[in-house]
Amino acid sequence: MVTACILYGQDTLQTPFQWGCRLHTGFIIPHSRDIINVAQSNPFGLEISGQWILNDPKHTRKLGLISKRGFAFHYINFDNPQVLGHTVALVPFVEPLIQPWRNFYGSIRFGLGPAWLTKLYDPETNPTNLFFSFPLSLWAMLNAHIHYKINPQWEISAGINYNHISNGGMKNPNKGMNFPTYNAGISYALQPLKMTRPEKNKEWKKLPKNYGYINLIGTLKNMDPAPGYPELTRCWSYGLQVIGARRVGRFSGLALGTEWIHDGFAAETLERLNDPKSAWKGGALIGHELLVGKVSLSTLLGVYVFNPSGDLDPVYQRYTLQYNAGRRLILGSSLKTHRHVADVFDLRIGWRMSE
Repeated sequence: MVTACILYGQDTLQTPFQWGCRLHTGFIIPHSRDIINVAQSNPFGLEISGQWILNDPKHTRKLGLISKRGFAFHYINFDNPQVLGHTVALVPFVEPLIQPWRNFYGSIRFGLGPAWLTKLYDPETNPTNLFFSFPLSLWAMLNAHIHYKINPQWEISAGINYNHISNGGMKNPNKGMNFPTYNAGISYALQPLKMTRPEKNKEWKKLPKNYGYINLIGTLKNMDPAPGYPELTRCWSYGLQVIGARRVGRFSGLALGTEWIHDGFAAETLERLNDPKSAWKGGALIGHELLVGKVSLSTLLGVYVFNPSGDLDPVYQRYTLQYNAGRRLILGSSLKTHRHVADVFDLRIGWRMSE
């Protein structure tokens, strides 16, 4: 269940601002046989959010879309205090609204941010918690909601949230947790805000059809102590990604590119084995980009074209959230996975090669 509380005003704020609060309840998806017994619990918790409503013409004229950008603070209790504990997270998000000028309207929220976990894997005291082994992880979410306006100040809503928490392979074991949560609630506006249909022009067609960007990538994974190596080893990875894309719709782009990463974890493994193979990995990428103003969410399928160490599956997925911080500057984060297992999170800074 969710209780939502909202405060905003059009007359006093140039960009309307909202406060929200929600209650969550859900379940854990047992995506691996190793976690089936521990997954039998029902997470529940609280969300407090603040967001800006981008409904003025400078934000809507290109896309014909009203959206929100903001931050959500989450507290989730995993309903298993001895093994899983709880988490707190602060997640930046973007939330396109679907026909918000109607009494019934919808919204879809995308977010990615840091999460702090209280219960971790320990081979002696907590051996069954294969979800989490590092206290600082990342929370990725995809949420869908339906809202109904009772009057200009009150509305009720219902929806479902899909949440994923993982340390991205910074430390093993790292099965990660997928836990959908349901929500329903009510909201109140201190000052009525009338949503009007934005002009849906063809201005997006004047944007360059072809665009691209270059990203510098950096990340960290930890290698556990082993015989002959009693200390935890920090393994830094770095590299470059080049993407070329073509806009095929108001919100869609098709992307093709390549990335070359020096895998610090593989380098440490090869060094310990006295193996002279290269730790560099090269991949070819193809996929889709969701374009919402300055924010983009890409889902790319990758195939290794160069991986001498042969330590990973030949095919992988990459999910990336990026923000255009200026005319050319790009900031973002990405999750790389091999099937259902997260490999690594990274941070990235990039340069856009078209406007």
